[in-house]
Amino acid sequence: MRAISLKRNKKGVSPIIATLLLIVIAVAAAVVTYAFVTGFIGTATAQSHLQGTMIIDYGNITSATNIIVYARNTGTNPEILGTAYVDNTLIPTATVTYGGVVAPVTLAPGAVVIVSITSASAVWDDGISHLVRIVANDGTPVVYGMHTG
Repeated sequence: MRAISLKRNKKGVSPIIATLLLIVIAVAAAVVTYAFVTGFIGTATAQSHLQGTMIIDYGNITSATNIIVYARNTGTNPEILGTAYVDNTLIPTATVTYGGVVAPVTLAPGAVVIVSITSASAVWDDGISHLVRIVANDGTPVVYGMHTG
């Protein structure tokens, strides 16, 4: 029998073809990475603009059962105000008025509204810290801590 030589038909890839293949693979990897990163950044920045911006300028306990705060829309989009919490307790919508109107109320950019929170069951005493949080329908929160007395 005749032995088959492994060297007989062995040819390598030319250095030029190898270099071109490596360049094509590197460019393809860069394109895939670029597409992934731009898609991720686009999604992340789009989600960050879903919420508006609000602040509370001033707050005061007017009686043992009433708190008022002045909420301002500092964003560029209108905010629909609807939910209020005091000390992490949801206040029923019927006992929260925004400029004299029961929620929901649309707060235009730059506008200020007086939010009156009344609760017959809660007693907001002087000398104790209270945390007021108002949440818009798009999830934008505004928090104000007050300490009186």
